[in-house]
Amino acid sequence: MRSFSRAVLAIVAVAGLPGVVAALPTDILGNSALLKLSDEDKKLQYQAVMDVLESSDPRAVREWENKKTGFKGRIDAQGDMRSTDGLRCRRLQLRMQLNASQSLFTFPFCKDEQGQWFIASGKQFSDQ
Repeated sequence: MRSFSRAVLAIVAVAGLPGVVAALPTDILGNSALLKLSDEDKKLQYQAVMDVLESSDPRAVREWENKKTGFKGRIDAQGDMRSTDGLRCRRLQLRMQLNASQSLFTFPFCKDEQGQWFIASGKQFSDQ
């Protein structure tokens, strides 16, 4: 079963799995802030993402900040859509910043039949 927890883990996998980082080309991440996320940062980001996904506002925005680590981020919903197989979906833009280093990602998320959100990589959408 695909779950949202695994989706967010995929976003920050490079920060938590040294083996994955070692397997990537050395310049793919550059000075990405992802390399420095703490577990607490990941939890704050996860909660902001979930708040935006579960919001009734298709343009919801949530910011998060960890004063201990200096990390902050912003999650912007960029509207609702439907996958061609009928799932409810929402496109999110995720920003993370630590000092001058910033990472920016945009992903479509869909909610499966069990009510779990997942990154909808490779899905087709009815508005495309």
